[in-house]
Amino acid sequence: MCMQNQPLIVYALESAAPPLRSLLEALQDAGFAAAEFGVRIAGEASEEELSSPVWEAAFLRWRDPETHEVVLIERDRTGEDEEADRIVAEALRQVTNSSDLAGQMIVADHLRRTHTVYAAQILPALLTDDDHPAWAALDILLRCLAALTNGLIYVESEGYCDADGEMLLAELDEEMEEPKEA
Repeated sequence: MCMQNQPLIVYALESAAPPLRSLLEALQDAGFAAAEFGVRIAGEASEEELSSPVWEAAFLRWRDPETHEVVLIERDRTGEDEEADRIVAEALRQVTNSSDLAGQMIVADHLRRTHTVYAAQILPALLTDDDHPAWAALDILLRCLAALTNGLIYVESEGYCDADGEMLLAELDEEMEEPKEA
């Protein structure tokens, strides 16, 4: 997993992954009919792959005007993957530097109990198009993933929020990047 410098992470308390079908249905219910998932470099996920709760990575693809990848989601479990453990440890270090003690306590407790880390890597097709409809779909996707896994969403430069989008701990530029002086 290449989760270094990921701007979007879901820290999940559940070990099991939701089937991709659940995520796809949430996107379709929100009106994003052009969305699809794939688990390989090319091609749409099969019915079996969509129904399986066993997946390590998935591409969110957009079929309009032609099929293109917009987001790569990677999934790793703490205690099994060093990168996931490192991401959680780094997040805990950042959170302890917050002056918002209530938010710090809530988020730090959640991070300590995290079993699975989902990192969403925004791909070039989405980064180069500020008006792409997949931006709104990404919000739905992250909230659904957090809701189905009892997760918290981390958005770089914004902070930590729950599945409903309620901000639990805002990230202040210098406050969360620089350790407190002793």
